[in-house]
Amino acid sequence: MSANEQNDIRLSDDASSVALQASWLRCETALQDSRITIFAQDLDGIYTWIFNAPPGLEPSDYIGKRDREILSPAMVDLVQSAREAVLATGETREYELQLDGERTRWFDASARAERAPGGTITGIVTSLIDITDRKVQEEHLRILLRELAHRSKNLLAVIQGIARQTAESASSTSQFVSRFNGRIYSLSRAHDVLTDADWRGARIFDLVRSQIALYAEQRLSSVFLEGENGFLRPNAAQYIGLALHELTTNAIKYGALSTPQGRITVRFEKCDSGASYRFSWIEESSAVVREPKGRSFGLMMLGEVVPTSVSGSARLVFAETGLSYELDIPKAQLVP
Repeated sequence: MSANEQNDIRLSDDASSVALQASWLRCETALQDSRITIFAQDLDGIYTWIFNAPPGLEPSDYIGKRDREILSPAMVDLVQSAREAVLATGETREYELQLDGERTRWFDASARAERAPGGTITGIVTSLIDITDRKVQEEHLRILLRELAHRSKNLLAVIQGIARQTAESASSTSQFVSRFNGRIYSLSRAHDVLTDADWRGARIFDLVRSQIALYAEQRLSSVFLEGENGFLRPNAAQYIGLALHELTTNAIKYGALSTPQGRITVRFEKCDSGASYRFSWIEESSAVVREPKGRSFGLMMLGEVVPTSVSGSARLVFAETGLSYELDIPKAQLVP
């Protein structure tokens, strides 16, 4: 071979090396700050190169190592199975890869055969796409769906109880429909307040205002709120909302809201023991107060259903100056 021919080969090799380096640099630039990682392994499973290593890792954590030095045992079995299938068939294999660390990350992996110019398989090239955010969102969605199913069952049980008790105390179909619709509407208003707080709970005074405004918005100025505006857990908010419905409709028909001068004081405060809170509804008016002779649904709701549902106790008093209602609930029924 002449000197000129040897020189031409060296120039060609130099040009190829420069082109290869430029190609690698473009690849690194394209993948930088992306969610994509690309790496290669030889036939023995040793990592030979990697572009854009996953967050928290460097190329040195991979190059010259095998899967068992990097991955968990479960992932090693999965990756080796996919690699063996690619080497045996030459076909692409896809799988989901999990990398443990300070933060667990998930990847969609696609393993392809790397071939020499003649078509011989010389190794594996794998691309990873980080899907961690998607996996986290999917898990959040599963949690939300389970919570929704739980709440739906609870809500149906509450509605079933309201329907049964309303039917037992109603004297006609029209009376049942009217009372049942009112109680369901009241429950929906409590849910509106809960929804405004992303179902984390509800402020007690927001519940009071929403329930009274449902039937007597013009009399809100006759209602005085005192004490702490406690943040109730969803279950407590539902049942106290139902209690407020019974108290409000009774006040409109027979109590403080049936007279222009009537007033209601609503108080929420911590009990002396510190282990519970007391909700108080105190009416003052000139209306004649009479204690019901029978056991209506409203009385059962205030005296039994609500306190039982919040693990508390209740007292309902028909005094000459007006009705008063006290409900003691455990501190655990409030959001800290």
